[in-house]
Amino acid sequence: MMPPGWAKHYHVGVRATQSRKLVAFISAIPVRVRVRNKVITCSEVNFLCVHKKLRGKRLAPVLIKEITRISNLHEIWQGLYTAGIVLPRPVSTCRYYHRSLNWQKLYECNFVHLPHGSKPQYQIRKYAVPDHTSTKGLREMKPADIEAVVKLMDRYMSRFDIAPEMSTEEATHWFCPTVEAGQDQYIWSYVVEDNEKNITDFFSFYCIESSAINNPKHDVIRVAYLFYYATDTALKEPFDKAALKSRLNDLVHDALILAKQARFDVFNALSLMDNGLFLEQQKFGAGDGQLHYYLFNYRANPIAGGVDKKNQLDENALSGVGLVLP
Repeated sequence: MMPPGWAKHYHVGVRATQSRKLVAFISAIPVRVRVRNKVITCSEVNFLCVHKKLRGKRLAPVLIKEITRISNLHEIWQGLYTAGIVLPRPVSTCRYYHRSLNWQKLYECNFVHLPHGSKPQYQIRKYAVPDHTSTKGLREMKPADIEAVVKLMDRYMSRFDIAPEMSTEEATHWFCPTVEAGQDQYIWSYVVEDNEKNITDFFSFYCIESSAINNPKHDVIRVAYLFYYATDTALKEPFDKAALKSRLNDLVHDALILAKQARFDVFNALSLMDNGLFLEQQKFGAGDGQLHYYLFNYRANPIAGGVDKKNQLDENALSGVGLVLP
């Protein structure tokens, strides 16, 4: 909630009159987003929460109206947000996919179910990952890599219809944040170097923990979400889709290994970007949820979300969405 460009006035809360307890909150950040050939500055609403007892009281529209008013006062006229519900009207819709890393724990938390005719040991074996990565030159990203990663991302993201325009300061905030002593790590970023020390590939994922409700054995489920990635394989001429598919499968396979080493239980991804080239091969299962992308006060033709009309993964018509909202 505090990337470069953030301001205190973009954090809006509602408190109870007597107890002064916070009962509703909304936050936004200013971002630059390219929608096809035009770059716009908009407010990205990334957090909206209303107390359980006050839901259905129309507090959410009031909060959204207030953040819109504040944005307009600072010459920002467009908004960007995502939601799991359908509102008029989404510019794109993506589907969630889940890849088990700790199947036994997910099963004990009722996050996954045992397929008919199968046994727990079969599922554990199915979703097991190797102990070590296989991509040559793969290492953890350092602040010194930021400039090279931003250049690679700019070129890679130019292939999509909607994508972020990220500065080096923003990239540092999102991919190489400073972790204070005693603070838990929440973002993992990696790069691949060739023999000449050039950055050829990059990927990242972040952590969101979910509570395991009424479970005597487990308190939380550690969920990794695929964040941004880029590879120069997609930028070579002539374009080789098979080579890109192979490279992305190698990179994401290593991402799963690294996530498992970081004690994650499940790895989530959406059907955006080039994810359709590796989701099935890396044993991601289609989820029930969808994520709808909305642009406020900006008219744009629909952008492909990586799924067809039947909500199935469409490898032939990949997504035009290159925007990930953490």
